[in-house]
Amino acid sequence: MQLPTTSLRGTLLAAVLMAVGFACTPPVDQTPVSRFGVYRGFSAAAYDGTQRTSAYLPLADGTRLAYDLILPTTDGRPARGPLPVLFKYTPYLRTFTIYDRHGNNLIADLLGLGWKERAMLRLRYWIQDQGHLMDPLFRTGWLPALVRHGYAVIVVERPGTGASFGVMNPSFEGGAREANEILNWIASQPWCDGNIGMFGDSWEAQIQFAVAATGNPHLKALFATSSSMDNYTAVAYPGGVYNKAFGAFFSWSTSFFESDVLTPVDSDTNGALLAQARAARGASTVGRQSAAVLTQHPFRDSRTPSGRSLWSDQFALYPFIERINRSGVPIYMTTGWYDLFTADMFLWYGNLSVPKRLVVRPLDHSEVEDTQFDLDYAAEAHRWFDYWLKDIDNGIIREPPLHYYVMDAPHAEAWRASTAWPLDRQTPTRFYLGGGTAGRRSGGNDGGLSTDAPVETAAFDAHTIDYMTTSGTHSRWTAINWPRRYPDMRSNDARALTYTTPPLEHDVEVVGHPIAQLWLTTDAPDLDAFVYLEDVGPDGHSRYVTEGNLRTTHRKPSTAPFDTFGLPYHSHFESDLEPIPPGRPIDLSFSLLPTAYRFRPGHRIRIAVTFADADNFDTPVLEPAPTLHLLREAGHASWVVLPVVQPPG
Repeated sequence: MQLPTTSLRGTLLAAVLMAVGFACTPPVDQTPVSRFGVYRGFSAAAYDGTQRTSAYLPLADGTRLAYDLILPTTDGRPARGPLPVLFKYTPYLRTFTIYDRHGNNLIADLLGLGWKERAMLRLRYWIQDQGHLMDPLFRTGWLPALVRHGYAVIVVERPGTGASFGVMNPSFEGGAREANEILNWIASQPWCDGNIGMFGDSWEAQIQFAVAATGNPHLKALFATSSSMDNYTAVAYPGGVYNKAFGAFFSWSTSFFESDVLTPVDSDTNGALLAQARAARGASTVGRQSAAVLTQHPFRDSRTPSGRSLWSDQFALYPFIERINRSGVPIYMTTGWYDLFTADMFLWYGNLSVPKRLVVRPLDHSEVEDTQFDLDYAAEAHRWFDYWLKDIDNGIIREPPLHYYVMDAPHAEAWRASTAWPLDRQTPTRFYLGGGTAGRRSGGNDGGLSTDAPVETAAFDAHTIDYMTTSGTHSRWTAINWPRRYPDMRSNDARALTYTTPPLEHDVEVVGHPIAQLWLTTDAPDLDAFVYLEDVGPDGHSRYVTEGNLRTTHRKPSTAPFDTFGLPYHSHFESDLEPIPPGRPIDLSFSLLPTAYRFRPGHRIRIAVTFADADNFDTPVLEPAPTLHLLREAGHASWVVLPVVQPPG
């Protein structure tokens, strides 16, 4: 249910320079090297150009789907003979029309482009024959290198999107059936050698998992970037609370996919077929339906008018796990520590038995499919597809299957490899929320955080809910087309309950899934609890690290239909709601999104507890604002377990 996340910021300049002819090709060392993030010498860039054509392909029911086909060329002539094919199945358009016939930039707001990016796009528009278009090679920065090395690329628009006819079936079962047909069609084409890999991020990644479950013999590998396994808890209702930031962004941004950015296929020179396809689907578009669908199904067991469970029957992928494992399709997975789907990608990793890799980068959803400061992402895509689609033994399958980046560690030692998750060498360490000595602050407290269990028999922090607490307007939940920008969390902490360690005497690395256990009493009918893990620097600046949350009436423990690494799990069924007994202690147990972070000497670890996130989640505002007691006593200790690991060296 996501937007495409390929960022332009890292590719615009290179694309423009190549178009102008400023790019040069220095001598390259072709000594064969294949290791994480480095790949050369195992194949040659035998082609010097590309050719993009677009047309329609038919589904069995007669629905015509628009596609872009990109073939490598030599001296302007397309490759002769069949090639391995990289296939993306997308609801987010195969090619964007950047400029309309009047020269107006149609995508600047959608992608949040600054003046430099706008200027570079304008230069490209002036100097390139198709400079008004953003085709698949421009949108996915690692694709051009693979095409030059002998891959064909096809990007197909799903029914009811772009120039495709029909109405989109949003269920994963429906999408898998369509893609299975397309795989068979691709395999029958003269430019395909029968070996097909799929790629794409977000919703495009989710459909890959569903397609793998079909067992199609032509599908040889997936390169899935940032996918959910359960859209209810991943983005729609984390902790059972409606994610209004994501919902509003998704509804707004998908409206662009029915605007003038749509691109007709080559034969549709006057746009008549495109207009016909758009008219036929009417209001049945992703953008127009998403807001209503999300808000009208607040529980995981909410039912559609036809009696189906929206979240488990249509928008969940965990029912596909067994079939995916039977298929044996190898899967390369990528996420970021600030991604929307960080937790879900680890769940995929833990539940899949197929050949697999997981890479976790220090990035958010908008950045994670690009080559950035941390990793040559093109090298990883190239290594993976060469191994599975070209039978080139480059050793990738013999490497540790998990690579993760420890944030705020020196770059030279930040990347780590593992064969296990959770890490074998982690030490789950309980940090108790305690009293403080600095006195009360406006709206909050100044509590301590230590590994010493409380001994007091009656200790608590009284707190009146402040509904203006927020993690900011540029959180991970909106970092889809542009990067996150968390504020100094002190502004939020001043309104929150905070618990902070003394300055650290040595490095503390936290790698894994933190778990929060809160005890509280209140007379309120319901509360939404938010817990933030923060890094407080010597100057007092507090940096967001990760978060978790839970609606209090959703607190009943439950058994997951998949492996959760033993983390707390809640059904979020309406039938499992537990009212709050007025004035009696209740406990909330929930995990925070996983992280890998080094807290440096002189810094402090902080836990901030709030009961609203005004810019991101839809917490009902009660008047007057209720008061609660957060308990931190011997019989009702509140704590957070941090998975601590010993830093190397």
